[in-house]
Amino acid sequence: MAIVNLIFLVVALVVIFYLLLRPLIQGAVFFPTRPESVEALVALANEKNAKLVADLGSGDGRIVIALAAAGMEAHGYEVNPVLVYLSRQRIKALGLEKKAFIHWESFWKKDFSQFDAVVVYGFPYIMKSLGKKLKKELKRGTIVLSNIYVFPDWVSQRKEKGIRLYLM
Repeated sequence: MAIVNLIFLVVALVVIFYLLLRPLIQGAVFFPTRPESVEALVALANEKNAKLVADLGSGDGRIVIALAAAGMEAHGYEVNPVLVYLSRQRIKALGLEKKAFIHWESFWKKDFSQFDAVVVYGFPYIMKSLGKKLKKELKRGTIVLSNIYVFPDWVSQRKEKGIRLYLM
């Protein structure tokens, strides 16, 4: 009887996780950007005089933090509440609350027309749709920095340490 109760408890916990918590933890699997890629992103954004930068799928906030530490105003968009919390705590600990912001929302629902640079580490299956979205929203002269993956219908201006720079 104890085994049946244990199995019931495990199944109940799985169902609770799936029904209650899974909607909160959506989006792509978190995969951290390598330190040399973060440096390249910051250097390219600085080179193009970016002032207001969005990081789509900001994960643990390392890119937002690096951009803010370099003097830019950086906004991260993340759907995983655990990563949002951890990012906000790191930002607070580093005293970057006036330059670095993490938003708990899907970047698919946000208009990025106000930004002069956008950073993305998106998986290949989203790049075509994301490219269409950004082409509609971004103003002329905005830069898009993509870590590893390409926008299939775009031509990059440069590539450094796995980072592709696109100019609108």
